[in-house]
Amino acid sequence: MYRFVGDAIVPDPDPVRRLEPAPGSRSRVRNSAILAIAAAWTASTPPQAAAEAARQIEEILVTAERRASTVSDTSISITAFTGEILEEFGIRNQEDLQNYIPAAVIEPYDVAIRGVGRNFRSLGGDPGVATYLNGVYSEDFGIASTEGGLYDIDRIEVLRGPQGTLYGRNAIGGAINFINRLPTDEFEGEARAIVGSYDLQEYYGMLSGPIIRDWLQARVTGVKRTRDGYIDDLGPAPDAGNYGDENYALGLRLTPTDTIEINTRVNERSYARRMAGADAGGIVVFGENNTGTRDTSTFVRGYRAVNPSITCPSQLVRTATVDSPGIKRGVGCTIAGMPTFTFRNPVTGADVLAQRKVPGVDRSDEGFNSVYGLDSAQLPVLGFDNINGDDLETSTNGHQDEYFDHQAVSLDAAWNPTDRVGFKYIFGYTDYFYDRTTDTDLSNNTLFDTQFYVSQEAEYTSHELQLFLDPTDALSITSGLFYYDAKLTQRGDNYDSTCDPGTACGSTYANDFPIPYGAIDPALAFIDFTPQLDLLSARVAGTAEKNGTPLPFYCGPLNGIPVYCFGKWVGDTGNSVPHGPQTVGSSQEYQTRTEREAYAAYTQATYTFSEAWALTLGVRWARDELDGYESIYYYTTDDVLPLGFDPSGGLSTLMFINQALGFLGPNGEILDPQRLLNAGLPTATSIWRELDRQDTEITWRANLDWTPTDDDLIYLSATKGYRGGGFNFGFFSSNPEYEPETLISYELGYKGTLLDGTLQINSALYYYDYNDIHTFGQGPSVIDPDETSTSVWAVPDAKIWGTDTEIVWLPTGRITLGLNFSYTHTEYASDFVLIDGFGEESPGSLFVAIGQPINIKGNRMPRIPEWKGGVWGQYEWPLGDLGQLVFFSGWNWIDKVYFSPFENEDDATGSYARLDARATWLSVDKAWNLTVFANNVFDEIGIRQIDRGGEGSNYLRSGATTDPRLIGLEVRYKFGGARSR
Repeated sequence: MYRFVGDAIVPDPDPVRRLEPAPGSRSRVRNSAILAIAAAWTASTPPQAAAEAARQIEEILVTAERRASTVSDTSISITAFTGEILEEFGIRNQEDLQNYIPAAVIEPYDVAIRGVGRNFRSLGGDPGVATYLNGVYSEDFGIASTEGGLYDIDRIEVLRGPQGTLYGRNAIGGAINFINRLPTDEFEGEARAIVGSYDLQEYYGMLSGPIIRDWLQARVTGVKRTRDGYIDDLGPAPDAGNYGDENYALGLRLTPTDTIEINTRVNERSYARRMAGADAGGIVVFGENNTGTRDTSTFVRGYRAVNPSITCPSQLVRTATVDSPGIKRGVGCTIAGMPTFTFRNPVTGADVLAQRKVPGVDRSDEGFNSVYGLDSAQLPVLGFDNINGDDLETSTNGHQDEYFDHQAVSLDAAWNPTDRVGFKYIFGYTDYFYDRTTDTDLSNNTLFDTQFYVSQEAEYTSHELQLFLDPTDALSITSGLFYYDAKLTQRGDNYDSTCDPGTACGSTYANDFPIPYGAIDPALAFIDFTPQLDLLSARVAGTAEKNGTPLPFYCGPLNGIPVYCFGKWVGDTGNSVPHGPQTVGSSQEYQTRTEREAYAAYTQATYTFSEAWALTLGVRWARDELDGYESIYYYTTDDVLPLGFDPSGGLSTLMFINQALGFLGPNGEILDPQRLLNAGLPTATSIWRELDRQDTEITWRANLDWTPTDDDLIYLSATKGYRGGGFNFGFFSSNPEYEPETLISYELGYKGTLLDGTLQINSALYYYDYNDIHTFGQGPSVIDPDETSTSVWAVPDAKIWGTDTEIVWLPTGRITLGLNFSYTHTEYASDFVLIDGFGEESPGSLFVAIGQPINIKGNRMPRIPEWKGGVWGQYEWPLGDLGQLVFFSGWNWIDKVYFSPFENEDDATGSYARLDARATWLSVDKAWNLTVFANNVFDEIGIRQIDRGGEGSNYLRSGATTDPRLIGLEVRYKFGGARSR
């Protein structure tokens, strides 16, 4: 890596660098600066006063366009961090990183840039922002962004906007490159320890040096990080938010000749924690049914429409119902003394009066309330605003664990036979196992408790070959071929955690149905002859049919699903999904698998007309081939027999069955809450379907540079980006797949250095024409078109425009100031209706689900703040022979965010800010470094994720938060070449 001081190119003190082809005539060394976000300073030379007076912002090389170039000479909006900046700013995790990237939002597992990311998390789709670790593509942003606490990072490059012509994998929203330090030919090492709040302990060690000088070098790193939880659990479990993380890596660098360089790196990582929230795995409750308390008194969810002028004979006896447009099962009588609720009919607009359904009497498809009977004081609700660290509480049963085991190998080999020709090959292999258990209802109920287990096994392999060609001083060409193979298997298990193998368990899911189906209705006698179904019953039957064996009598096609198997419920045998908990209380299990092969060929050329003008043109061809399957097995009480009340009134058939089984008393009292039937006869269902698709797209880029002076760059670009289509796996949606996304970005950017190299401004204006946006919502279910299921929909059109700016200023020889801000306007621009199955205004139990469409045209896109910004400052205080003190402080702010495309206020987070402060002492020789720090000084908590629950969870809103205040001490010792950084 080089450092730029004035107009001179100064070799970095570390002479070993990743061998890149020559930048070519396109890259002009200018007096301008920056790594886009932060400033370093030129090396001090005596006398001190003269050095301070000459201080300028430094330039650092990046490889955003696959060639060594400077940020200021790269016609892309980039935020970049060196390892030194990560240390000085105290950036150790995703949340820290998010604060200093304009127009970027980082959630626990994903990232969005300028409104383009991924607003869902399911197997069968691609991320919107591509992540690269040492040049190797990864589908999982969370891996690279958390590996080793971001220690031993040479730099991070964040590229905003589609990268349509120079990256092998689709990168419609941008790309983030994480680049580790390389082995050195000079012996060096580092040891670091951090201690802090919540018993934080982090240890990092590094050794690097030659094995065979000037020919083979090695670098070994090890990181161990532990911390206690910071979310107080009112249940029997330890506090959530703890972690234990270990990562060990070995890097080798081989330089057999002056023109060949080979780098390889292997790492082994294991990570475990008590879940502190993630997508679909909330840990704290923000609200329930738009209230500040949780309902522990209602046993079953669901409403029935009532006529206040007609009184029911009793709680157990009904009069005739009257059909009404848009209302399920019509309007019935009112039970005296029972509370009433008012809703608006989405079909007619009229007010509808409703009462809760009676448990075990009225048919209730929405299920039971798993927090029924608990003390509501043990179920904390945080609200959405004004949360601080002391408010962080939850209530779980203790099953809240996450585990990750990861191995990776990367290799890049570069050969530059001449100054004008270069080749590079990049290989990557990753495999990992991930699983987690989350307490779905966030309660410590010992009567019944809903729990979710999920595991994922992944194997990624990629190959990329690049050609760098400079035919003339004015022309440079970069071309490449890319191949990617990804195999992922995901399994899930929803179960009652109060049931364990070998113990008595009263849960409905753990017991068979004790009455022959034929005894209730002779037409159902065939069910008694069906065998035990399991997760793979439908898949086995479907595979056999493809080989010529007819489907068994209990299986057949349904609404486009090739194999739908239906049979009696004989309880859960305890054979849960592989690696999962051995429970006899599973209500649902699923397994999905995808295999993706991706191919790409790209080329980009830059022609420099003069010192002032340059034109870049690029094109990329890409193909995605995706196939896979989904299997699901579940307990249901739907549509076996029309139980509940007949529309003509009278007594409930469901009530008679519950009373006969001893689950319900003669006056409707609940005798056995764990086994009470709420909707009908229990049955088992196993479903399977296979899908495959191919997507092919050509993307392009055109960019015009104008450098009127050595200190200014103005560029105008148009770029097309693409993301492949995918599958709606895990939901059995009526739209099983969705089409690819495309985006055309128009950007006008300015990069300039002012005030004699002491002020740097990087700014861009952009407009996105965005098509077929992958949006999470609900639509008709393939099982029952009158019900809904979750799906990913390709919304036809959206418009995004905005600006992002970064400024660094050196007002004096000792003070560095920085500012970043962004404005991102997002808007669905075409008519498109989705069903909001998570809105309490129109419950699905009361209204016909298909009659609740909402047009999202004009709404903001989810998970994106309009405004985001921050300021930071650094002050150096020389102490002569005692070294120096460096003070740093950064304040960052994020605007309101919606977590649904419907702009519901109960799905929105408030804005929040964070202030960090650090004070560092450095010895004269830079060997020793001592830092005291406070992150989130004012202990203000923001919401990073909201999970939306439907009527079955009483519209629970749970999610993940930012970290509370953290105070700590860091000690660092460097020796050898490491002291120069």
